[in-house]
Parts: sequence; C-alpha cells; structure tokens
Amino acid sequence: MLPYHAKGVETPVPSFRRRFQPPRDAWVTLPLLAALLALVAVHAVLARQALRGQLAEANRQSAAALAASLGREGSDMAAWQALATAHFTAGRTRLLRLEPADGIAAVEMQAPPRGMGAPDWFVTLLPVPSEPGRASVVDNSQRNRGAVQVTADAALAQDALWLATVEGLAAALLAWVLAALAMLGWRRVPVEVSDSTLDDAPSSVPAVPVEQASLAEQVALLQRQAQQDPVTGLPLRRHFNHQLQQRLGDAAGSGVALLLVRVLHLAALNTRLGHDATDQWLRAVADVLQTYVERVPGTFAGRLNGSDFALCLPVTGVAQETAESLRAALAAAPALRTGSAEVAVGGVDGLRDTTASLALAAADGALARAEDGADLDGLPVVEQHRPGPDAPSGESAWREQIAAALEEGRVELEAEPVRDRDGRERHLGVRLRMPAIPGEASQPAERWLAQARRSHLMPQVDLAALDLALAAVADDGRTRALTVSPASLSTPGFIGDVGARLGARPSSARRLVLECSEGLHAGAGVATLVAAAAAWRPLGVRLGVEYSSAVAPQFAALRAAGIGHVKVDARHLQGVAGEAAVQGYAQSLVALVQGQGLVLVAAGIADEADLHALWQLGFDAASGAAVKAPVPA
Repeated sequence: MLPYHAKGVETPVPSFRRRFQPPRDAWVTLPLLAALLALVAVHAVLARQALRGQLAEANRQSAAALAASLGREGSDMAAWQALATAHFTAGRTRLLRLEPADGIAAVEMQAPPRGMGAPDWFVTLLPVPSEPGRASVVDNSQRNRGAVQVTADAALAQDALWLATVEGLAAALLAWVLAALAMLGWRRVPVEVSDSTLDDAPSSVPAVPVEQASLAEQVALLQRQAQQDPVTGLPLRRHFNHQLQQRLGDAAGSGVALLLVRVLHLAALNTRLGHDATDQWLRAVADVLQTYVERVPGTFAGRLNGSDFALCLPVTGVAQETAESLRAALAAAPALRTGSAEVAVGGVDGLRDTTASLALAAADGALARAEDGADLDGLPVVEQHRPGPDAPSGESAWREQIAAALEEGRVELEAEPVRDRDGRERHLGVRLRMPAIPGEASQPAERWLAQARRSHLMPQVDLAALDLALAAVADDGRTRALTVSPASLSTPGFIGDVGARLGARPSSARRLVLECSEGLHAGAGVATLVAAAAAWRPLGVRLGVEYSSAVAPQFAALRAAGIGHVKVDARHLQGVAGEAAVQGYAQSLVALVQGQGLVLVAAGIADEADLHALWQLGFDAASGAAVKAPVPA
C-alpha cells in the first residue's frame, strides 16, 4: 500500500499501475518447432516412398496395358511401332523400349528430361526414382512375341513431393509462430489492477490468438452447417434421406426400421412457451433421439421439418419395442414435461427393397394413425413393410442376379448432358442400368448399386460400363464421363484392365472422362488415384474426382497428377438459391476448387433457381433436370 499524507493523517488510497502476467520466454517454443520440423521430415520421407511405389506400379500397369495392345497385333512390327509411338507421345513417358522375340532389333524411344518445379538441392536430397515397368507381349494364341519396358517421367511425382513438403513446412512454421505469439501475448498483455487488490484479485487472462482454419477446413465446416439443423444439430431432411437411401440399398439381407416422431400442435406450443423455450424443447427431443444413435451402432437420426423427427434402426424386429421405449423416454424427459406438449410416434419395420421416399411415406402413414389416437392412449403405431413377391431376398440373391445380368450383357447406359453456363455440352455423364430381375425394365444405378458394392462386384460393373461407354463414343464421337468406384480402384489388376481397354480403343479413349466417386478416402485412396492417373493419362483419357472433405487438402497433388475437374453432388447444393448456409458453402467451394485451377461441376441439379444461383456463384458446369440445351437462334 502506498500512503497518502494530509494534515498528518495517513490515508490509504488506491493507486493503479500496469502489471504483466508471469513471464514466459519464447525459447520454450523451440522444442515445438523442432518437433514440427521432424514431423515434416518424416512425412516427406514416407511420401517419397509412397510416390516411388506408385510410380513403379504405374509403370507396371502402363507396360501391361501396352503389352496387351501389342499382343492383339501379333508380330506386325509396323503396328507395334505405331501403337508404341502413340503411347509414347500421349503421356509423360521418359523411356519406352520394345524387344521383339523373333530377332528383330529392339526399338527404343527416349524423351529428354522435363523441367521440374522442385529445386535441384531438393531433388538431390529426396529423389523419386522411376523404376521401369516390364511386361511380356503374348498374342491371341498365347505365344510370346517379346517384351515391352515403360518408364514414366518422375517430374510430376517429384513436384508433388516438393509441393507437399513446402505445404508441410508452411503449416509447421505457421503453427510455431502462432504458438510463440500466443505465449508472448500471455506474457505481455497488460492488466489494470489496483494496488489494493494485487494479492487477492483474480488474474485477467488475455485472449489467445486462434489459428485461422484453412480453406478446406472452412468448406467442411460450411458443409456441416448446410446439412445440419441449426436448432437441434441433427441432419436435415435431404441429408437424412440420402443416408436412408444408402442404408436401404445396403440392407438387402437384413433390412432396417424407420420411426417418426411428431411434435403435436407446435405452433400453439411456440405461442405458449415462446421461441427460445420452444427451441430448447425441440433440442430435448433431439437429445433423446441422439441417445439411441450413440448407444446403437448404425442408428442415425434427422429432423425432417419443423415438427417431425426421424430415427433409422439398422435391424428389424425391434421397431415396436423401440417405439414404445422412445415415447416413454420422451414423456419422462424433464425438459419435455415442463412444456406439456404431446408427441406421436409411428413407423415401419422390415424395410428392404424400396426407396427412401416410399419408406418415409409408409412411416408417415403409420405416424398419422398414431396421431389420430394420441388423445386416447398415445400408443405408437408400427407397421410391417411387405416387399413385392419377386424382389430379391438376401445378399446372395442380389449377387447372383447382378452377376447374371453382367455376364449375359443385360446392361445399358443412361446419359445426362453436362453443360456450361452458356448451354454448351461439355460431355455426357453416363451410368449403368440393368434389370434386377430377368424380363423387367432396366433399373437405374440407385436401385442396385449398393448391393453390387456389398457383393464385391464393382470392378465388373465399372468395366462393363467402360466397355459400353467406349463403344458409344466410337458410334457418335460425343465425349462421355464415367464414374469409377474406389472399391474398383483398390482391386488388384483393375488399373491394368482399364488401361488395356483404353489402349485397344485409342480414339475413343481420347474422348472419355473417368471420374472417381466421393467414397475416395485420403491417404491410400488418393495415392491409388494418382497411380491410376499415371497409367491412364498417357492413353489420352481425362480425369475428374467427386468432391469430399477427405480429398480437398489433396487437390494440388491431384491436379499435378492430371485431375481436371471436381464434381459436387446436388444433395450438397440443394436449397442454395434461398439458404444462406448452403450459399456460403457453395461460395467457399468455388474459391477452393477454382483456386487450384480446377473446373467445378454441379451434378444432378433439378431446381432452376438453384441452378441460377450456382451460375451466379461461379460454377463452371452443371447437369440435371434444370440444365437446358440452348435454344437455336
């Protein structure tokens, strides 16, 4: 205490001075920097090993594809040289060598090394060698006609490693700088305190700077905001419907159950309790549903509209018991008892071999009957779903029918044009259709694709679609885009099988676009796609990828591998014309994708207002019912 002297009286008065928080030296963050740099170094070494393996696999696949094409030409050396020249000039091949078995001199094609974006010292420190791929040339009579050796240029892989290392270093340095700033800020931010309270006043903790999220993370956050109800945090109707459709497709053997919960007289409840209290009441309903999601693996919930909630169960036979338990839990929840609101619970059990819209309609009918009796006994109404008599039952039945359709050629393509904002056709997006039962009309992919995945038939499905697409391109010359599943990409030999088909139809391959679906995961999945690109790009095919938050951070590496466009499914963009959250998500997508020099495509847009909004936001192309061809002048 500092005394104040007046007329001989010592009176204590508060005196203020600036005080700092306990000191911390910035040097304590140096071990953090060292650890971050060590992680970057380890990541670079592991990435180099992965890229080396990918290059070796790509060379092997490329050699196998070329050998298959050469084998169909027998011993025609002129045809060999023509095919080899086309293969050599179409891609980034460093060395190609033909070695005929009948004594003819070997033919070797060698390109000068291409310039690299990576500096020389980095290439010397972490080289990515391209190990040659070799394959024997066998003709139709299984006679050995020679061998082929292919070595791809390693410049792309070396540049990708350099870019990944630079990005890792930048992230490490940014994290260290922010940590140091946070430490210094904690030390130096002054706090006004009174001397009279130095001993017992609580310290004021300054705000710590928060690292700004990367653009990819921001897009993922906006995606969650666009797909989740802001009041309850549950998935919105369109996202719940998509999950339900996937689960119905995957449940050919076991089936699922669907329960609906309706808050009765919600408008009156809002008037009586007020907006904030009603929102709290709705969150309590969501919390009850969420307990089932957390306790039962495979269960998921959603908010369908203002008063309706949904819960999907991954098993059948327990829907009635669960509905009764759910209604009892809702009635017992303290937050719900205070509002004196009523709920109705209804649903349908044994769902299989149907669509999400039909399943919701069946459950809504049961809910309506439960709502009619809510004033009497309030018991849930659960009905049993009964599929058609000819529907496949069980995974083995689906596998047999899909395999038979593929073997017998009972498949066809459906096409949907992808156009730019001026209506010009970029390409035709194609998907396979097949009858689930012989004699029936062909069914779209949504009807049976999940069963094909469960039955491990995706490589056969994708190769059948590829054959039809190549034939269609040969017939009319229009470019077609075909989606390849991640399950197929990861199947041994699939990349080579695709390469052989592309090599057999070089003119059609140059008018083909192969897209990897959004199930692609980061890490091994992206590495596999890069390896596929290295094998297919020399054959003239163009490449694209469906957007997912897992691959967004890898856009730079994918672009370096030859990916030209990113496709976004309509379910992520639905409502963009009127919903601010979806607009923000779409706008961030434009910045993220086009910022990497990639084309951004919206797929399956049905609403004209949404399409107009996407054009305004900067999307490059779109497909769907709302996309129209230009009217001739």
